[in-house]
Order: sequence, then C-alpha cells, then structure tokens
Amino acid sequence: MTMSSRWLDQLRELGEELRATFAEERRAIGALDHARLTYLAVHKQHLAEQLAEVRDAAPAVEAPVVRELFTALRTEAHANALLATIATEAVRALLGYQSTGGYDRAARRTTTPPLRTILATY
Repeated sequence: MTMSSRWLDQLRELGEELRATFAEERRAIGALDHARLTYLAVHKQHLAEQLAEVRDAAPAVEAPVVRELFTALRTEAHANALLATIATEAVRALLGYQSTGGYDRAARRTTTPPLRTILATY
C-alpha cells in the first residue's frame, strides 16, 4: 500500500463511518431519542476532526473520489438537518406552538391553551 492510497483508504473509512452515523442519526430523529442524538452529535464531531486531520495530511491531489465523498457527506448532513427541522416543527405543533417560518426564540403560542391547562380542567 502506497502512502497516497493509505490516506485515501483512511478518508474512505472515516467517510463511511460518518455516513453510517448520519443514518443512525436519522433513525434517532425519527424516534425522538434525545439521548442517542446527544451521543451521535459528539461522535460526529470526533469523526469530523479525524476527517480534517486526514484531509490536511493528504497530498495535494484532485481525486474525484474525494470530491464525491465530501459531496455525499454534505448531502446527508443537509438531509439530516432538514429532518431535524421537520421533527422539531412537528413536536412544536403537538405542544401547541405556532411556527414562525424561521428561527425565533420567543415562540408564539397558538390559540389552543397549553396542554397542562387542558389536563387541569379534566
């Protein structure tokens, strides 16, 4: 194995591990598994740091496989971010919060009373 193929193999292995982590993250988002999502966030950070180290140590080459790998990783990261946003909006809707269509810390309540008020009346 040459030096150039070793960094490429490391890059592929880390990329595939990150892709598997993204898939696991999608399952955790679907299950609203906060503990698993917290673990996966830390794991993704470590993988990203390792990928950066391998990338920085790599020889300066324009390998299509590297470009394709990072394109696939960006696509999966974007898909997970969209899924997380949709899951957050769904949970907020279930809790009676109105979506403002953007990031807003001061979330507006809908006309539906809070769940604790509804439950207290029964």
